[in-house]
Amino acid sequence: MLSSIKFRLTALFLAISFVTLSGLGIFLYYQLESITIGSIDSHLHSEVQLIAGLIEVEQGRVKVDLNEIAVGDYAVPLSGHYFQVVEGKPADDGGFAADARYAADGGFAADAGSASARIVARSASLGRVDASLPFEELHFKGVHKTIEGPAKKPLRLGEQTFMIAGRTVTVQASESLKDTQRLLASYRDSLLMILPAVFFISAVVVFLLARFSLASINIFSEKVGAITEQNLGDRLEVKGLPSELLPLAENFNSMMSRLEESFEGQRRFLSDASHQLRTPAAVIKGYCDVTLGRDRSDEEYRDSLEKINGAVVRMTGVIERILESARAEGVSHGGAGFRELDLMEVVLDAVRLLKEGAQRRGVTISIKGGSQKVSGDRVRLVEAVSNVVDNAIKYNREGGEVLIELSAAGGYAALTVEDSGAGIEEGERARVFERFYRSDETSAEVAGSGLGLSIVRSIVQAHGGDVGCESRGGVGTRFILRLPLA
Repeated sequence: MLSSIKFRLTALFLAISFVTLSGLGIFLYYQLESITIGSIDSHLHSEVQLIAGLIEVEQGRVKVDLNEIAVGDYAVPLSGHYFQVVEGKPADDGGFAADARYAADGGFAADAGSASARIVARSASLGRVDASLPFEELHFKGVHKTIEGPAKKPLRLGEQTFMIAGRTVTVQASESLKDTQRLLASYRDSLLMILPAVFFISAVVVFLLARFSLASINIFSEKVGAITEQNLGDRLEVKGLPSELLPLAENFNSMMSRLEESFEGQRRFLSDASHQLRTPAAVIKGYCDVTLGRDRSDEEYRDSLEKINGAVVRMTGVIERILESARAEGVSHGGAGFRELDLMEVVLDAVRLLKEGAQRRGVTISIKGGSQKVSGDRVRLVEAVSNVVDNAIKYNREGGEVLIELSAAGGYAALTVEDSGAGIEEGERARVFERFYRSDETSAEVAGSGLGLSIVRSIVQAHGGDVGCESRGGVGTRFILRLPLA
């Protein structure tokens, strides 16, 4: 279940959605709180300015005309809507020098000569229960803060200190946060109900979408599973596939082409190997049947055994070349056993092995170029070079020449082996590296298994290089081996 792509996509989407929506919900919650508190602060600021405009100093006494504002919620005891006017500086204990008296004219009065803070006026919602707002310090620029009110409920307080006729007067106005808290609580409860529902619906929708989207993969998998060794030629239909699956389908088709080619090569290999081994085996069986059919003279037995021995030698040679081909393909690319070596020394070792055969045919071998350092398996590289040079000798004309040249370009060492033989026709050049391939013209004239160049290609490719062939009929053939420089 946990390894399911549908489950992973759903879980990932829900995790992202949870973080996003939760973050958005929290952000909006605090934005709503900020807006509502800001609205209250703006209203309190207006109230403070209005009350400050009603303050007068007459005959040394601070007076406030409350007739215009001491109505509504300000007249209801402990309503949460309060105002208070204080003269002087706050005492150390935060209290007042004397309590204000509720005047018959709706105002309050205080002794102007007192140095301590005195309540000059307060709303009826405070005065009728003998309560007051906390007064702790002067704020000439005005402040807003949340406090605990007389009824032990949160209030939003706005206060500002003014200098009026040389007197320090602080105006305070407050408003209950009950409605604001109720609004925020309602919003919070709504989020707690809506978000789980949104997550559940999203999970179902995303799961269904993922299932629908991944249906193409299931179809793709079924088509892939239908391809076996019996129908390697089948390919996936890329038309109509989602763009995300196109590279996969194209790469799969490319892989199947290579696999089909490999299987076909294996079939040809088995067919050619059986053909190469069938002939000497038939010779051996034929001579055995004929020889054992009746008594023979010693000379006849010897002649039969010599022919059987020749067939065995040929069969052994084919088997050894097959094993060499298998070993060449088993050389690891960039193998751990590779060592830095001089390609010129490899060439000299190969020439020493073939020198006698070249002399018998009167073929001259020339070497040009200098030392080239490569990394590889010395034994295998000597085998590869020997196969190419041996072909240049065998398929050369009597008294011909073989030119071996070493050079370097583009980070590669190039080993060129050129002969002066009959050359290879254009239609056959592409097949000379196939196992057991031999042209009809040369197979009758020169003994061989047709595995030499296949072995060369396997060894060179295992060393990270490549091999190519250039030839023109009647002119000669040139083989070029390219190996990475060390």
